[in-house]
Amino acid sequence: MTAPHGVPSDNPHLQAREFFDRIADDYRTRSLTAVYNVSSLSFRRRQDTVTRMLLRTPPGGLVLDYGMGPAVFGPAAAAHGLRYVGIDISERMVQMARELQLPNAEFHVGDLNSLGRYTAQADTVLLIGLIDYLQEPGDGLRRLARCVKPGGRLIMSFRNHVSLPRATRSAAKQAWRLWRRSRGAARTAFAAPVLENSFVPGRDLAPVLRAEGFDDPVVEFLDCSPVLFNLPLPRRVWEWWRRADEVLGRRAPTLLCASGVLMAEKR
Repeated sequence: MTAPHGVPSDNPHLQAREFFDRIADDYRTRSLTAVYNVSSLSFRRRQDTVTRMLLRTPPGGLVLDYGMGPAVFGPAAAAHGLRYVGIDISERMVQMARELQLPNAEFHVGDLNSLGRYTAQADTVLLIGLIDYLQEPGDGLRRLARCVKPGGRLIMSFRNHVSLPRATRSAAKQAWRLWRRSRGAARTAFAAPVLENSFVPGRDLAPVLRAEGFDDPVVEFLDCSPVLFNLPLPRRVWEWWRRADEVLGRRAPTLLCASGVLMAEKR
């Protein structure tokens, strides 16, 4: 596994929980595309890709969404006739998810230690925007992979370690942190004080999944935006950029893509 790149912490788990409690409202706003900026564009591209993969799950199947946030994929799962179980370390995120009152859905505050009851139970396991923040990503991926039943699938997002956008975003984040610190401003999602791992999927992720009985994964790269930032965009520009990223994600070299979505099926 690639070594994590982020701000050191004596208790990363506690720090992540507090951080996601704090940014929950902003996270939901971006996931609902209630604002138009580069960050919400990245969210939308990832959501569209994951939802398309998720809907391959047969109706009636169980979806386990670990690190669900405000149940971003819950409505699509419910509309498709799926059973949905969401788990998150953030009590605020879980509260938001419950407010949706989705049918055939349940939500729990929990961490990786809460996964034992779901071993080989899920038709689809989601870990979206999750592995980037785990202190031990290899262990977390193994635990979640074991929740998939034979014939099921695992869908995950990841930061692309070998990419120009990741390098430029890292530099921009550092500059942003320094500037805001000099002004005494509060931390933001863009300058998250949590672990931010990045991965080479064939080197870091596929071997773990193969060892857990999965076929070689399918990877779709996306997010060719050079900077992830709360830069406001006119809606027309936002829509144009989203469509351009759909094309670039399929055709551009992976070096130009900041992130990706991986899907693997269990034998």
